[in-house]
Amino acid sequence: MSVTLDELLRALAAAGPGEDVSPLMDDIEALVAEDPDGSRSAVLSFADDGGVRLWLVGLLADPRDFDVLAAALADPRLRATALEGLMNQPDVDRVDAVARRLLDDADPLIRSRAAGMVAFRAGPGALDVLLPRADDPVAHVRMVLGWYLGGLGDPVAEPTLRGLLADPDDQVRAFAARGLARLNRQGSLP
Repeated sequence: MSVTLDELLRALAAAGPGEDVSPLMDDIEALVAEDPDGSRSAVLSFADDGGVRLWLVGLLADPRDFDVLAAALADPRLRATALEGLMNQPDVDRVDAVARRLLDDADPLIRSRAAGMVAFRAGPGALDVLLPRADDPVAHVRMVLGWYLGGLGDPVAEPTLRGLLADPDDQVRAFAARGLARLNRQGSLP
């Protein structure tokens, strides 16, 4: 007998603190991915945890939910989840515009995720807005930029990546090297 989304959501709501809910989350994600339209009412009525509900709304990838996800960016507890949900939204231009606005956010986690979104969407001018972020004061942001810049496949990123090879942080240097390797694999470098 197969389990319904409603049953999985009730089990998730009943889970105690510290209980491993990752198998439940995996099953929920699979059911929502299989039938986003049919899952919508169960997802929207789930009220146990705002973060989980927002995560579920993100899984739906329904354009009607764009504003719900964008509004959640104002809540410090929900911002990272909202960004993840926005990645699933089909309106690439709107997602890119939101991500670009967050490149200068006060929270380095948000800046690094926004950089990933801009790089993943690779819209016009993505490289132009990402290259200046290589001077971010937080090593983690510079580190992920090393990876993302290489993934864009544009040799214009090479000097910035080479500069990151001299970064004081070893993780930044390692990811800059990986970014350069990605450029080489794509045949972007001579």
